[in-house]
Amino acid sequence: MAEHPSDLRTPLGRVRFLGAARTGTTDAWFVHVTSIALIPLTVGFVWLILDLLRKDYNGVRAELARPIPAILLLAFVLAGIVHMELGMRSIIVDYINGQSRAWALAANTLFAALLALACVYATLRIAFT
Repeated sequence: MAEHPSDLRTPLGRVRFLGAARTGTTDAWFVHVTSIALIPLTVGFVWLILDLLRKDYNGVRAELARPIPAILLLAFVLAGIVHMELGMRSIIVDYINGQSRAWALAANTLFAALLALACVYATLRIAFT
């Protein structure tokens, strides 16, 4: 690995992939993990949606009352929301400066949390009523 004069990381930090702020690449790892998790979840979600297209409202409610489809739907939605929040966080950190960065990060987190809460509520309401 070539040494760059502008690289402020210590040799141990280079090995551990830690930046100058010593925060590492935690967000990047989470983005990769959610990306990998979304591959089989997307296949399962598409299978579930194609199965639900043939059913009426009561059939959809009966299908989502079973644990496997409901868990699959919730896992897909929550992994997608986490992936979205991390992606938007990296865009905000890269392109917004100053005090507006803190507001944008707070709005991003709040939006993701509210979206997750709404999706979980809707899924559980359909599943348990």
